[in-house]
Amino acid sequence: MASRRAVVFGAALLTLVQVAHAKAEPIPTLAYVAAKNANPKRLEIFKKGLAELGYVEGKNIRIEYREAVLDADYGGAVAELVERKVDMILAANVAATRAAARATKTIPIVMLAVFDPVGIGVVESLDRPGTNVTGTTMYAPQLIAERLRILKRLVPQLDKIAMALNGQNPNNAAQLQLLRAEARKLGISVEQLDIRKPEDVDAAFDKALAFGARGLVNAVDTFINSRRFALAAGAAKHKLPFVFSDVEYVMAGGLMALGPGHYEGYYGAAKYVDKILHGAKPADLPIAGPTEFTMSANRTAFKNLGLSLPSDLAAKVNEWID
Repeated sequence: MASRRAVVFGAALLTLVQVAHAKAEPIPTLAYVAAKNANPKRLEIFKKGLAELGYVEGKNIRIEYREAVLDADYGGAVAELVERKVDMILAANVAATRAAARATKTIPIVMLAVFDPVGIGVVESLDRPGTNVTGTTMYAPQLIAERLRILKRLVPQLDKIAMALNGQNPNNAAQLQLLRAEARKLGISVEQLDIRKPEDVDAAFDKALAFGARGLVNAVDTFINSRRFALAAGAAKHKLPFVFSDVEYVMAGGLMALGPGHYEGYYGAAKYVDKILHGAKPADLPIAGPTEFTMSANRTAFKNLGLSLPSDLAAKVNEWID
């Protein structure tokens, strides 16, 4: 009888210890905030990075998901997460990052391949963020010139181009100036196409045609990215060659793109989650930039425009999409 009591007591004690341990080490909650139409593979790559570091969703971490379309939508989504006191915010684009940085100065924010964090004002520098924001960036301003040169190869008589951008995004103005500087060297005139609402896309193409644009490029922007299907369709409709900033535009039917390897940034962001969960401060973690760049092209779009990619450029294409 005494032995049985000892067993029961031991089992009860073990249960109490387990409960106490669970209360002492709660599972951290991460909040993933992204665009509604983002490529799901990005999240898969991020989770792969987490898994390789020993983090499994539902086992030793929780992930809550929030999506938005318009930049203005992110504020409410992030405010709710801050109110719930999540342990970390995972910001998958500029709008999410800016909304999170405005909403909290204490909850760690990890960026996943976010464009120009210094330019959008969420960190002091890439080497030493100095705020509660860190992670990975896809900032590669040199690609603006590269896209222009590709467009010039596709359209040798190129003398006028237009850039689709969001006038409400401060760093889009800087991208436009970089394009103008590079275009000036080639004797090419540049027009801006300010797209701030979904209905602005058609008017933007009307403006491009009135200007006499022979080709298009886009600024990197969360809202512009959300219009990728409309931009790809408009370019096809008006027979305008468009060199995009992101493979997802090509997946949406766009002609071709040159951009940083987003998957690299998503995979790498997992390391920041691990470091912060082990006590590191975001302010002290240098932001990692891209080292991989991807060129993608759409065979159907090339055929419909009656264009061919020069052999040296075709050899550099990482992914052909039909």
